[in-house]
Amino acid sequence: MKFVVVRFLVTATMLLPIVFSLVATSRAADFPLPVFKSFSIEEGLSQVSVLDIAEDKDGYIWLATQSGIDRFDGNEFKHFGKWQETESDGLNTVTTFQIEPSLDKEYLWVGSIAGVSKFHIATETFEHFPISVSSKIKAGLIKRIKIDKSGNVWVISGRALYRFSTLLNKLVQVAVLDNVTSTLTDIVIDGNSHVWLSSTSGLYKLNSAFNTLELQQLAGTNLTLMALAADESLWIGSGSNGLCRYPLFASNDFSVSTCFDESRGLSSNDVLSVLFQRNDNIWIATSGGVNIIPAKEASEIVSLSVSQSKLANNYITSLYQTEAGAIVAGSRDNGFSIHNPVLSNFSTSAAIGNNISGIATHSDNALWLATEENLWHYNYHSGKVSGPYTSMIESEGKLSSNKLLTVHYDKQSDSVWLSTRAGLAKLNTASEQLDLVALKGKAGYTLNVDADGDVWYGGYSDGVFVYRPSENRVIRQWPISLTTRIVFENNESAWLASISGLYFANKFTGEIRNIGESNTNFPKDAVVTWVSRSIRGGYWIGTQANGIYFMAVEDNEISSVSFSQIEADSYLSNISVGAIIEDQENELWVSTTVGIAHIDSTLSSVSYFGAQNGVSEAGYYIGAAVKTTGDTIFMGSPKGLTRFKPTDIKQQPWSPKVNISHIEIINEQSSGSENLYPNTNIEELVLSSNNVSFSVEFAALDFTRANEVSYAYLLSGFDNKWRFTDHRRRAVTYTNLDPGNYTLIIRAMNKEKVWSPNEATLQIRIVPPWWDKPVWRSAIFLSAFLLLTLLVWWRIQTLKNRSVALAKMVEEKTKDLEDVVEKLTQLSSQDSLTGLKNRRYFTCRAHEAWDSYERYAQAFSLLIVDIDWFKRINDTYGHHVGDLILVKIAELLRTNLRNSDVICRWGGEEFLILLPELNVHECYWVGEKLRKAVEKTSFHCEGHDVNVTITAGIADIRESDSVEQCIHAADKRLYRGKVEGRNAVVK
Repeated sequence: MKFVVVRFLVTATMLLPIVFSLVATSRAADFPLPVFKSFSIEEGLSQVSVLDIAEDKDGYIWLATQSGIDRFDGNEFKHFGKWQETESDGLNTVTTFQIEPSLDKEYLWVGSIAGVSKFHIATETFEHFPISVSSKIKAGLIKRIKIDKSGNVWVISGRALYRFSTLLNKLVQVAVLDNVTSTLTDIVIDGNSHVWLSSTSGLYKLNSAFNTLELQQLAGTNLTLMALAADESLWIGSGSNGLCRYPLFASNDFSVSTCFDESRGLSSNDVLSVLFQRNDNIWIATSGGVNIIPAKEASEIVSLSVSQSKLANNYITSLYQTEAGAIVAGSRDNGFSIHNPVLSNFSTSAAIGNNISGIATHSDNALWLATEENLWHYNYHSGKVSGPYTSMIESEGKLSSNKLLTVHYDKQSDSVWLSTRAGLAKLNTASEQLDLVALKGKAGYTLNVDADGDVWYGGYSDGVFVYRPSENRVIRQWPISLTTRIVFENNESAWLASISGLYFANKFTGEIRNIGESNTNFPKDAVVTWVSRSIRGGYWIGTQANGIYFMAVEDNEISSVSFSQIEADSYLSNISVGAIIEDQENELWVSTTVGIAHIDSTLSSVSYFGAQNGVSEAGYYIGAAVKTTGDTIFMGSPKGLTRFKPTDIKQQPWSPKVNISHIEIINEQSSGSENLYPNTNIEELVLSSNNVSFSVEFAALDFTRANEVSYAYLLSGFDNKWRFTDHRRRAVTYTNLDPGNYTLIIRAMNKEKVWSPNEATLQIRIVPPWWDKPVWRSAIFLSAFLLLTLLVWWRIQTLKNRSVALAKMVEEKTKDLEDVVEKLTQLSSQDSLTGLKNRRYFTCRAHEAWDSYERYAQAFSLLIVDIDWFKRINDTYGHHVGDLILVKIAELLRTNLRNSDVICRWGGEEFLILLPELNVHECYWVGEKLRKAVEKTSFHCEGHDVNVTITAGIADIRESDSVEQCIHAADKRLYRGKVEGRNAVVK
């Protein structure tokens, strides 16, 4: 950060020596010199020689060159040269001399060495009209094209005068100059519709009755051009007399004239163009440069130098003023230049010199100005300049040059002090020389003188010194970095602006304090370039790339300092501040490295002024700014002195027109694209379904600040918010939009964030394909509806049929599943041999009976039955017979029981029976019943009659604490019956 600042501060005062130009007694020296912006082939111009200039109805600038005509929109050039495929797409020859718009500016008449061409701007097509020749009249280049107030097109070529006939659609010869050695040079039509022609042999007038040219005045004089002013005075240029004004031309009186030539300050007698500016200034283009006759000083001539005005070069061929007021100057060798007088509110002049690094007020009407080598006294009221006051100061045995940096006038002692590279200097009024009086070898940058007459001297690298002239000694020194500004708080203390921060120092105590280190609202590493007292109370602080601050000191206590940043988010916070001047209306004028900024009295709005406004494009020196008692502000720069009064600065509304310059459409069925605009002058862009995308290019016609313009665009009906772009990407593309109506809106904004009210709009209609039109859409919808209805009906029927089939299938599967479940249930609860319930099933039922017993006291008894000598039966008759015996006995037992009784096969030949609601005695009789039934039955099995008996044990649940205990009790009784002889029921 500090390296950049030192470079700005130091190199800004090490520029090349100036070329001194002084007009000390001329009031025109204070004329605000216009500043141009130049364009040539580097910016896209087709050829360097611009011979004529015009403007169309859309505000585009058209330029006639030696390679055709170019259209300029402030950003890009579009070139039209020699025709390629058909004669309508270009010129017959590329060298053009004249370009003149029609009254409605729909056409351009272009003059070349091959005749006249009519250019249709809307369609970008040409019509060509050759010059008719004869044995007496040879073809010549088109010298001039003029259009009168009735729309008649007049053309001069060689010795002949032509007029375009709309009836015959051709150029018709009107008259011929009799003098075969002379040629016509220019044409004007006066207020009475009389046609006047200048020639190399005098001034002629057309006799329309006989179609002859009659010599009127200035016989034998070589006249090069004519211009008719609004007051009907005629201005005539000649090679020998420069430019002369004939005020009585309306009465055909040429006896009175005022001439301007080289002896009067005209840059050259070779006058090539005259322009009557709308503010009554008169511009004169010559082969030696541009000259201005100010309206208020009609006897003075201001010549513009290329270096100061930034003109393309000195050989200016043509001048033109646009509808917006811009001045366009075409040159022979280096393109063209544009100046916008609407924006030029400031006056920057190098009449005294370049590199004004120091300014000090001397009196109500005078200033002291320090350039790199000289000191000047300038009376800005009278324009009188005294000086230069030079120096022969020696530094280290060598003459020091380019050393004057800052000047200060001390009114109390009537002394002029200067900081130089060699030390502290003072103006010796007796010798009119600058004497080095102290601090030799200590390069200084700034200084100030306090009420005691002590000189505070801010150096480059040696710190700040307090020098007392009365004692010729330094009484105080502080070793701080390069000091840029010194402002007194009182007789003993001062604020010191430095590249290392803002300091407060006391010359008596020697105390110095870095203010930024103890304040969080001010950057500690800020490079402070300016400090000044505000009429609001407090101080203005300027920095490099950290913006502007207002510093308030409460109750004069340095420890109670507060900072508030002004417009922290503005562009001003990104550039270096050179000076801050507060005018009588509490508004701020800030010099910077890129121009001048203005902050309104509310401190809420910032605007910027650049080279196009007349300020120095090289920026301004730090500290080189003052305000006089008359509220005139002066600022010093490497390009001279800028002067302005805040009340004279007019904030002109920024309102360039935004034009759509090109539209390109891409088709789906072809690989190429179609260029529509401006070939067809359309207000609505209609696209078909085959147009998959379109691109729109645009430009705001700000010819002097095009690179500072940014854009916003919105496609209404598609975009839900604005999109933004800059001057390098002035195009927008949309792809595959749905059919419908849209509006493309394009707006332009300048660097100050001001939107131009002249936005561009384009209506866009996307036509749907044939099948998307209402009739076909209805037919397609109806067909689709019928088809859909049929499909739905078919689907419903299919689903119904499938539903019936599925229901039948589900029913069958359900029945199969029930059978399987039933079989599984049987397998899980039934004995596979006897068909009785198995042990698992019985256990479950017994526990259910136990629950009923406990809850409802529903008692039950258990009867366990065992076949006597069953093993003997198996051993005697075989297991197969034994199994048959088990089956038959099981069936016999089951048939002799109640439906509510539960019987199961408990073991191999054992059966367990649950008898609900029966006590022991009742259970006994059931057991006896079963025993007797088995005993009296003879079982016939496999050819054998087998007699079988059973033994049973009985238990009552009321005698047990659980089902298991009850089963165990019945089993014990069964065992006892086996022991006692079998074939018995034991209770």
